[in-house]
Amino acid sequence: MSSPPFDTPITRISAKTASTVLERLAGSDRLERGGVFVISVEAIRERSGDRWDRKRDDVWGYTARKLNEYLSYQDIHQQLSDTDVLVAMTTEDGVAAQAVGMRVLEEVLEFFLGSVDRRDIRIKAVTKIDGDYLSCADVDPDAIATARATARATPGPTESAPAFSPYRNRVSAERERERNPVSFVAFNGQAIQIDFSLEHVVSLRHGVTAVLRIEPTVTFRDTGEVIPVRKFGRLADEDMLAIDRATVAFGGLFLPEDARKQPPVILPVSFRTMGGRKGRHLLLNVPGASNEQVRQGAMLEFIDVERGTPSGRLVEVVSLVGGITRGVLARLQPNREALGPVSGARFNGLVADFADLGLPDPQLEAFMRAMALQMRGKAPALIAQGLAERLHFEMADDAGFTHAAIRAAPNTVTRRDVA
Repeated sequence: MSSPPFDTPITRISAKTASTVLERLAGSDRLERGGVFVISVEAIRERSGDRWDRKRDDVWGYTARKLNEYLSYQDIHQQLSDTDVLVAMTTEDGVAAQAVGMRVLEEVLEFFLGSVDRRDIRIKAVTKIDGDYLSCADVDPDAIATARATARATPGPTESAPAFSPYRNRVSAERERERNPVSFVAFNGQAIQIDFSLEHVVSLRHGVTAVLRIEPTVTFRDTGEVIPVRKFGRLADEDMLAIDRATVAFGGLFLPEDARKQPPVILPVSFRTMGGRKGRHLLLNVPGASNEQVRQGAMLEFIDVERGTPSGRLVEVVSLVGGITRGVLARLQPNREALGPVSGARFNGLVADFADLGLPDPQLEAFMRAMALQMRGKAPALIAQGLAERLHFEMADDAGFTHAAIRAAPNTVTRRDVA
């Protein structure tokens, strides 16, 4: 039997059947990403007193039923002791994963106790597995409640992000003003301004904010005309580097200090930029953020992978930046052969952005289904972003997307798109 690790809160495992599961998870990145946690029905045992021995089997039977209801077939749950069950999720990380466990626990407590008291919600993130001992860190139920509330309160495109986002409100207005907006002179001599918004990427299965996403709005400052992403290819490499530098710097404000307690952040950047040393240098020198924060909390979204992108180079760059970040996503081009340019590379997620299409709902729904059909099974996460309202979440879910996000407006005057 192993000795317990020193100087960490520990839980000793009494269920002998758990050893195989623990061996599989020991050393897994699931631990540092907050995807492994323990929920406890100790409150039910405390209230049951002498009746616990008779009630135990019913409690565990109902708990297992609820876990099977909310978890996918790739996820794991294993009873550890008389009151504790370990959950390892592969479909969500951090607070998004823990929110699933908290929902299960709430429903079990409600069923057996008739109500849910905050003090009865006992959930811990597993930080280390050492033989038959677990090192655990307490999880704040309020942080999980925040992730659920922000998913429900996701605004429409005309609403201001700071009015609803507690994640944004954690950053002082003074610090944000230093990085939002940002202006520079383009290679052709025109003044360009970048305004940023913060979007909530919601898990459609679990109804919780799983990831935050930075959205840059790039405009010609003199005219106020927006430069859409589809026209970024006309910008010089130096201009794209400036846009990506500003995006990474602004996103650095929201990188989680602990990936088990806060959602990661998606940074939309150019493949052109990240294919060069200067681009990767940006990731290794994010203002105010450590390299470990970037590795655990930053996800890149390549916005310009299209027909003609060298597949071998794409595979190489994904591997390079994937080693210093949490993962890499690819934004697909909205056409019938969307997967062609990204084939061969292993992405953590695929993204479809619907903001610029301007389709009425019936056509949008049909297009969502067509895109999701191409994307299905090609990556763990399928994200529908650039949506206009919460009704579109249902359409995305029905189409087969795993996550969705409403396009948030920047804190500036709305500008018209370039024709």
